[in-house]
Amino acid sequence: MNISKQRSHVKSRVSHYTKITLLGIMILLTGILGFILLMGIWQLPQLSLFALLVMVGLIIVKYGWSKRRIWSKGAKGEKIVAKKLKKLPKKYTAIRDVKIPNLGGDIDHVVVGPTGIYVIETKNYKPTYIPDEDCWYHTSGRVSPLNPAKQVKLQASKLNDFLVRKLGKKLSKTTINPVISPINHNLIIKNDIKSYEIVYPEDLVSYLSHQKKILSSKEVKEIINILTRYGNVS
Repeated sequence: MNISKQRSHVKSRVSHYTKITLLGIMILLTGILGFILLMGIWQLPQLSLFALLVMVGLIIVKYGWSKRRIWSKGAKGEKIVAKKLKKLPKKYTAIRDVKIPNLGGDIDHVVVGPTGIYVIETKNYKPTYIPDEDCWYHTSGRVSPLNPAKQVKLQASKLNDFLVRKLGKKLSKTTINPVISPINHNLIIKNDIKSYEIVYPEDLVSYLSHQKKILSSKEVKEIINILTRYGNVS
């Protein structure tokens, strides 16, 4: 099977916020050095300018670093899932960073094989959550602003519409399956969820390869040929 090695959307965001953090550090150091070197030479108004640079630099560093930490967790999660998917049988192909038109982002992984098409959304959340059909809750009962359930179901729906247009035929309801793969074992499952699956990374290979076969080898090849134009396989 194949796994893409190209930088994902998540990794691009990590790089973006790394640059912002470095910019903040440069501004911060400029302010500190200017203040130290010119202290006693310039008057208070001029020194205030360097003090302002220090404050602005600190704000930018704090913002960039906090955002970078969040996206870094996502990148780490994608890497863990990619490593597990390498163990899939040869009849399966994993395509990373699938960005179809009108998606507004990319899908972490799409796996195509005899048992169907799987939209896999990786999540690397630290707190404990209670997942439900349409949203996730905190243990306090408060609805979480993070909504992987809605996200992965929307991705699966848009992928279905996209493939229907490309293939020129409808797909059965069981062809495309939304899957959330949490890195941390911190979920409390209270209700039977039917609209998507929650599968930990170490269980993905078994889950994906032991479902009922619904696609012929010709259909699998056709779907892969379509999706590789919008994702990455190596």
